[in-house]
Amino acid sequence: MTSQNKPNLAAGIASRPACFTPVSRQLKRSVSANGLFMKKFQVVGVGHRVDLAGNNVNFELGNDGSTTLQIPEGVQVRVPRDNTVLIASQDKDKVLQFSDSVQALKKDLGKEGIRRVGKGVKEIETLDPVFEKKLKLVGVGYRAAVKGKTVVLNLGYSHPITLPILDGVTINCPSNTEIVLSGKDSWAVGQMAYNIREWRKPEPYKGKGIRYEGEHVIMKEGKRKK
Repeated sequence: MTSQNKPNLAAGIASRPACFTPVSRQLKRSVSANGLFMKKFQVVGVGHRVDLAGNNVNFELGNDGSTTLQIPEGVQVRVPRDNTVLIASQDKDKVLQFSDSVQALKKDLGKEGIRRVGKGVKEIETLDPVFEKKLKLVGVGYRAAVKGKTVVLNLGYSHPITLPILDGVTINCPSNTEIVLSGKDSWAVGQMAYNIREWRKPEPYKGKGIRYEGEHVIMKEGKRKK
């Protein structure tokens, strides 16, 4: 092939548009306008635990003793069940910096240490989501009402059922046959809904009972009279 027939590679490369990352995308990776960046850790091992005290996170690390980290400005920390540590901020760099400080306290050695949960940094809407469950009472005379820190159920028994409301759960009754449970602890909300439903689970012949919102009850055909 002569030099006249060879393609001009340099000219082709020069004519290509330059690849670049938009400024808005760069900003989105480092600062969240509405939501939060979050990393999650778990403290594992016998004699290992973590708790939140004001603006400090206290770690008990077995034979390595105890240590305390102060939460930096602009960073939020939550310590829910099972020695889990949630670190969040609108600034991704702050999440990464404080996460490095936490993980540096003790490496994950398999049976004990500070273990990273999940990969990388997640984007979330809020660190304190509100969980909700709805129940529907189906049956003649079935009704529910909130009285103080209890929920009172009339379910066709000879006496009303009074159940204590679990800590962290709020219950409202928009009508006599509707129960709305909400709270920041998903386990507590689910457990309270379960406690209520157990008193009169839906029966398959007439469909009477307490149902979760959207629950489909498979009906059975009753015995025919001869």
